[in-house]
Amino acid sequence: MSAPAVLPDPARIEQRKAEVIRLWGDWTAHNIHLKDGIYTIGPDREADKLRRIVQIVSDLSSKPIERLRVLDLGALEGGYAVELARRGAQVVAIEGRRANLEKILFVKDVLGLQNLQAVQDDVRNLQKLNLGSFDVILCLGLLYHLDFDGVISLCRQIFDSCDRMALFDTYVGIGNLQRFEANGKEYWGRVVREHLPQSSMEERLADKWASLDNTESLWITRNSLYNLLGDLGFTSAYECHLPTEVDKLADRLTFVAIKGTPQKLLAMPRTNEDPMGRLPKYSTTRISHKQRLLPIMQERATNLVPISWRRSLKGLMRRKDTKPR
Repeated sequence: MSAPAVLPDPARIEQRKAEVIRLWGDWTAHNIHLKDGIYTIGPDREADKLRRIVQIVSDLSSKPIERLRVLDLGALEGGYAVELARRGAQVVAIEGRRANLEKILFVKDVLGLQNLQAVQDDVRNLQKLNLGSFDVILCLGLLYHLDFDGVISLCRQIFDSCDRMALFDTYVGIGNLQRFEANGKEYWGRVVREHLPQSSMEERLADKWASLDNTESLWITRNSLYNLLGDLGFTSAYECHLPTEVDKLADRLTFVAIKGTPQKLLAMPRTNEDPMGRLPKYSTTRISHKQRLLPIMQERATNLVPISWRRSLKGLMRRKDTKPR
């Protein structure tokens, strides 16, 4: 674990926080406890997503948190990066807006987090930054702010930089879908407006809840995101629903992608020659016949026939099948 932080006195923290707010605006998303009841936002904010992300990292990482190297892409105000750094991980946070970066640096200074590195840059430059590899990469609230080329490129860079696990929390496209292609593979998604085409770069950067510059983004579908992760080489991927996020919208999901070793089957070796299947544009909902209306009605109707009658009928059917033809 990292050494305990040497914190300034509460009055000094409040003074510095007020100065950050004056220069860069209020905290809008990440609530962080600083000291003695002082928070970046306030003590009553929910932390369901933070609890979920930390639990996933703790449960699925191949090392204790204090031995992890973590990359937080589009770190916003640094809530996830700070939490994992406080637990001892070596964390690099990349954030494109200076206002958010200044807030991360303020919290880092207050908490004495020497194991947290904050970088102002565009996450699409990940490969150029040459930051090395990471045990865990966080891509939270980011993927749906990129256009199609950005989604494909960033996911590829995440795979290349990932040693173990990548977490995505993103909106997924439903309805009014468009088809896209990359490297001969088909993907589907919904195009969403980020900024007005005539807006200036200053106006785009001022909108803290939108993309850095692209006027449209792609909300890739759930099935296409799974296909993309498989195409890149992640060996398994999952959705997380526990810990719960009670108010989470149905079209926003948390995905975990694992970069492991592909396993060869011994019982069915021919399967090893077949490529992994791809999910279709839309998933068809199939359920057991035990829950379908017609089989249920047939079963209930059958139960109305006395058992002795049913046995007699089965006997007649068996005799009929055994007669020579």
